[in-house]
Amino acid sequence: MYFFIGKWKGRNFLEQNKYTQKSFEKAKELLNKYGVYSIFIIRFLYGMRMVPMMLMGASGIGIVKFTIFNLISLLVWAVVYLTVGYFFGHTAQVIFGKVKEYYFMFIIVVILVITLIVMYPYIRRKLKK
Repeated sequence: MYFFIGKWKGRNFLEQNKYTQKSFEKAKELLNKYGVYSIFIIRFLYGMRMVPMMLMGASGIGIVKFTIFNLISLLVWAVVYLTVGYFFGHTAQVIFGKVKEYYFMFIIVVILVITLIVMYPYIRRKLKK
């Protein structure tokens, strides 16, 4: 969606706006240097998908080329994150599997700590009197 917005109106906005003109030129240089491989890089940067996709649309990358590389990067991203999540999830289950045996005690300790934190000012005032 952001790619198509950039393709539709992005170039005029980015070139005419004095604040985004430098960023657009820098993004064009990066796209010229790394080409479609920048799609892979952007996919793994948290919170950095919207603006770069608009810049890619505004920079003139073809729709078919973008779609193919975007789908490939999506598949790579999904496989990497699912694999990492599976192995870390399994490891966490092994490490924290015994925690459920102590769940009730943990809840009681948390309630006691919260109660002490809330009651501390009252206890302190009573001790001063």
